[in-house]
Amino acid sequence: MADVVRAMSEPLSKVDKITIVSTGGENNIGANKLTGEMTKIAAQVPALFEALSGMNLQDLMGNIKSMKPRDASKDAS
Repeated sequence: MADVVRAMSEPLSKVDKITIVSTGGENNIGANKLTGEMTKIAAQVPALFEALSGMNLQDLMGNIKSMKPRDASKDAS
């Protein structure tokens, strides 16, 4: 899973700056368009993971035991 996310985000790590030119007042242009596209990409991750691995991400996460809070007193010793 980490490799999939890394591969998807690697191109963005090479972007130095983004210039947005907007000429209207619609909600679907400029910065709103950029964040909307990022949301769409993130929403596709579970399907991509399943296609590449053959495992259902929701089922996989459901099999993970819940984490307990760390005992800070044990960390101090």
